[in-house]
Amino acid sequence: MKKSIFKNIWVDSILATAFIFVVIFGLFSLINVFDAIDPVGEALEDVEFNDIVYSTLREDPPADDNIVLVNIGRLPRHLIAEQIRIINKYNPKVIGLDTFFPFSKGEAQDSALVNALSEVDNLVMATKLERWSSENVVDSLKLSAEKFRVHAEDFGFANLFVGEGVGQEDVKTCRSFLTKEYLHSKDSTHLFFALKLAQYLAPDKVERFLERDNKLEYINYKGNAMGSASNFAPTFFALDIPDVFNENFVPELIEDKIVIFGMLGEYFGDPYNVEDKYYTPLNKKYAGRGAPDMYGAVIHANVISMVMDEDYVYKLEEHFQIIIAVLLCYLNVVAFMWVYYALKNWYDGITKVVQLIELLLILGAIIYSYHLFNINLELTLAMGVVAVVGDSLEVYNGVVKNMFTKEGRRELFSVNKREQDKVEIN
Repeated sequence: MKKSIFKNIWVDSILATAFIFVVIFGLFSLINVFDAIDPVGEALEDVEFNDIVYSTLREDPPADDNIVLVNIGRLPRHLIAEQIRIINKYNPKVIGLDTFFPFSKGEAQDSALVNALSEVDNLVMATKLERWSSENVVDSLKLSAEKFRVHAEDFGFANLFVGEGVGQEDVKTCRSFLTKEYLHSKDSTHLFFALKLAQYLAPDKVERFLERDNKLEYINYKGNAMGSASNFAPTFFALDIPDVFNENFVPELIEDKIVIFGMLGEYFGDPYNVEDKYYTPLNKKYAGRGAPDMYGAVIHANVISMVMDEDYVYKLEEHFQIIIAVLLCYLNVVAFMWVYYALKNWYDGITKVVQLIELLLILGAIIYSYHLFNINLELTLAMGVVAVVGDSLEVYNGVVKNMFTKEGRRELFSVNKREQDKVEIN
């Protein structure tokens, strides 16, 4: 009997591997069904193992002096205009406005802003992608009113990606950004706001980045801005509202730099304002939920810094993820099959120890691949396979195989018949 089993172990293992993947996808479906009533799952569903890199392994990065952030808070337009005039006289390379002026607010307010914008040589204004056609082409943009945008040199969409079909209010972490979108037709593309700004400082680097041809890119976060709570020392220089009006900075901070105007709170350290504020992997509380930790303008600064340093994140392609999971499953099945038949009394103990070691090794590979090489391994499927392979193989050997053999069915029915006979005798 044992000879026959070991002779067919390779084919048997292929069938067992297929069964385990059926179990895996069944479990994933159940998890999705019960997600809404699982408070622990809801707290942890947006956690990635790579977040641990930012919270425990990364050291303070050096300050990035290519980018300066300016807080506009809730200032009226004539005071934002004054901020722009002050900053512009120190010759920035480009000014980016991460805000919108969609409606008129009176001649005095509007004319002051229009005049200030007209003095800027290189002005990039934000847009917002609002509607996609059935052909997956953007056919509607949110824009500032024409009198403000007439002086803009360029436009870039400022939408931040927090997951398919979810918005900022859904409390998700911003880990990625869309690099470009088709606008009105598939012959015209619209670039991400941060990439448009980076083109003014390093067009060759932006070109090399776009040659990667990834519509969705992972953000390799460098840090937060001055005036923000962070795991790291501040990475990006930022000017609060009084700093600008009092010109509390040296000219070299602005000259030939990318300057982004955006909401950074009503004042630096404002604990109550969450407008245009997101969760990121830098959040001090990476499991569960604390407060949002980064304003949209700072996320754009992180993207620019990543492109300028050419320090990208590389993602393991999905087909490689599946191949790794299948191979790992098959090798485990072959090994566990041998244990099942040769050391049956030891099966549970040996398989559980091996599974635990494998899970720890995979987890270590995920974390340190990201930390040392900027590779996002995405081995969730492989971890799921390793977690269920031992118990699933027992079900396969003890139930599935016996259901498809005469001996197994005969044994099951003979036991049932003996039980019925006992009942009748009693």
